[in-house]
Amino acid sequence: MKVIGLMGGVGSGKSTVANILEKEYGAYLIITDDIAKKLYDKDEEGYQKVVSYFGTEILNEDGQINRKQLSGIVFADKDKLEKLNSFIHPLVMKYVINEIENIKKENKQKTKEEQVPYIVIETALLIEAGYRGLCDTVWYVAVNEEVRKQRLMSGRGYSEEKIASILKNQMSDADYSDNCDKILYNNGDVDTLRKEIQFLLV
Repeated sequence: MKVIGLMGGVGSGKSTVANILEKEYGAYLIITDDIAKKLYDKDEEGYQKVVSYFGTEILNEDGQINRKQLSGIVFADKDKLEKLNSFIHPLVMKYVINEIENIKKENKQKTKEEQVPYIVIETALLIEAGYRGLCDTVWYVAVNEEVRKQRLMSGRGYSEEKIASILKNQMSDADYSDNCDKILYNNGDVDTLRKEIQFLLV
């Protein structure tokens, strides 16, 4: 079983790559964003740390964290983003390590045909959060800036200002390239992307 780390900036298409690997190659997905979202729930350790630092003004009427409001705060302030990451990332890492260990144990009890062939860790901050050491190979999903902007504006309704704010706080293409094993270019359609994935898995 191989652990593949997927990294790339917002709008690069990491989720599309992960879904193809799951549906067409039997990969088990670990989506760190989904894990992090759970940690914002009441009674979770992440919730307590975030509210303690950012204050109760980020809470909805039901007491849950307003993630949209929190996102607006941290993407406008790099120091606050780093602080938020310092609360959440270690908890997510602990979950990911346990998940990988569980899948490996389960594989040992299965026939070769039943075993999970790949674990895919999809995360925007693979290097910064320390996931590199958990991966057998790291793929960087690369996309041209104009293509990325169009996807974010049409797919998510982001303004140019919000996109610029997000990109300012992410690693550069050069940094991503320097820290990956393989580059997956995602400037075209899904069929082209499928061919690239197939090529990288050979």
